[in-house]
Amino acid sequence: MFSRYVFQLILIILLAPAPAVATDLSFGPNAQEMLLMPPYCKVKFTAPQGSPEWQAWRDRLGENFIDLHHYCAALNFVNRYWGARSALDRSYYLKEAMDNFNYMVKAAKPDFPLLADLYSNRGDVFKLQGRPGQAMEDYDQAIKSNPHLIRPYLQLIDLYQGEKKRNKSLEVATDGLRNNPDSKAMQRRYLELGGKRPFPKPVQTEAAKTGPDANSESDATAVAAPVDTPPEPTPKIGSPTNPYCRFCP
Repeated sequence: MFSRYVFQLILIILLAPAPAVATDLSFGPNAQEMLLMPPYCKVKFTAPQGSPEWQAWRDRLGENFIDLHHYCAALNFVNRYWGARSALDRSYYLKEAMDNFNYMVKAAKPDFPLLADLYSNRGDVFKLQGRPGQAMEDYDQAIKSNPHLIRPYLQLIDLYQGEKKRNKSLEVATDGLRNNPDSKAMQRRYLELGGKRPFPKPVQTEAAKTGPDANSESDATAVAAPVDTPPEPTPKIGSPTNPYCRFCP
């Protein structure tokens, strides 16, 4: 009788479903994932060190190219997060992404060209982890590093709207539009939040007026001309000798 129960217990253990684990634990992207990677990540993971393409990106991205595999791995873990089917997988991928983003933030030099993208992407992970305060800090840092990056403005707007802070959302949209006057996304969000036309004047125009050449009328006019709408020309009517006569044949 005892041996029968032992046999049944062993059978239950063997037939029990294995605990769910993340489907891909590898650090680097596979061949299919590599298709979604930025070009510098493809070079970092596949090009021989010292090759012409490796050196070209090393010169372009600077000293932090040596650490770039952490940033690329973090991006890939985020991609895996969006394709994961289980909550355990998604949690694992976010943790791995955060660990690698944190490593890169600590290693990043002030002149790292991808610094704004780094903070913006880490802000996305904070947001997905349900940590809005830290996400806001990273989005603010991304904007300080590069005020022409659109995504952190839009993410900040969404977070402030989630907190019912409409005025703060409009403030961010206004700042984003002044730094990116041609962005259709920023224009749309600005209007949705209650902003009015005409749109805020671009930062470049105001900076030019207060710059070292502010006293130069010709320079100020040259900068302001594309922003201000020129008056429409008065239509010519009347006769060739008197085009402004309304009653001439």
